[in-house]
Amino acid sequence: MKTYAKIILSLLLVVLIAVSTTACNEQLTIDNGQLTIKEKTFVLEVIDIDKNVTTHTVTTTEATVGSALLAEGIIEGDVGEWGLMVMYVNGLRADFIEDGAYWAFYIDGEFAMTGVDSANIEEGVLYAFIYTPA
Repeated sequence: MKTYAKIILSLLLVVLIAVSTTACNEQLTIDNGQLTIKEKTFVLEVIDIDKNVTTHTVTTTEATVGSALLAEGIIEGDVGEWGLMVMYVNGLRADFIEDGAYWAFYIDGEFAMTGVDSANIEEGVLYAFIYTPA
């Protein structure tokens, strides 16, 4: 019986360690015995073809900027072999194939070296889409 209790205790310890590790990586929290995903907030600036600036403050439980903006209906696009190709931001179209224009994605003022669908949300970081003509 003591061996069985040790096995159960060991398994519970492994589960607790796994949940704790996941909680740190995915911002999970345990509140009143329930495991929940912490909401994150970030700011997105959109600069359109006429240089008008629109600011969105987004609060989400999504992991990436792209998934949060898709869920909010701020962006739309097509998924290809290299990820999400954003074609619409705030309902405004930029079509690289048609006329060479595109939505450039920036992270803290720097041209992003990753796609919006691969950019993990970091609070305090400014994200931006800038309409870029051909």
